[in-house]
Amino acid sequence: MKKSVVFLKFANWLLVVMAWVAALYAYPRLPQKIALWLYSQGQDLLRVRKSPLFFLYPLAQTLFFFGVSFLVQKFYLNRRYSKEKSISDDRQKRESLLELDKEFLWLALIFINLIFIHIQTSLVLLSHGMGTGINPYYFYSIFGILVMLVPYYIIRRKFFLKK
Repeated sequence: MKKSVVFLKFANWLLVVMAWVAALYAYPRLPQKIALWLYSQGQDLLRVRKSPLFFLYPLAQTLFFFGVSFLVQKFYLNRRYSKEKSISDDRQKRESLLELDKEFLWLALIFINLIFIHIQTSLVLLSHGMGTGINPYYFYSIFGILVMLVPYYIIRRKFFLKK
């Protein structure tokens, strides 16, 4: 496995673990009424009594992380290259493209993890009355980078196939 794939995989694991560490650290320090959901366009916050529902965000992040990484690796990556005629005979090329796909998957998941963490952090700050909600510049920047990864990946893949 390429070093970049190992590093990106480690970074994802680190983000998931840190989301849980932050949630476990913040929970006992939360006020009795906490923000549970962020509404947009000037609507009021959904506030509830402090409860384990607070852990929905790191749980959703963890389930999303494991679900996507399992499903993509099990059902997409391993079967994709057996169907491509241009590389079906070249084992080294097929393995290199598989590594490129894994790199894209883990890189995209990093930005998705950052979105989950940003939402969770925003809720903690709102619960303490210290924030105004999601920072739209940060949120849309992360989302924009995630969207830009798709054409970047497509271009890298086309260059690789031309070699």
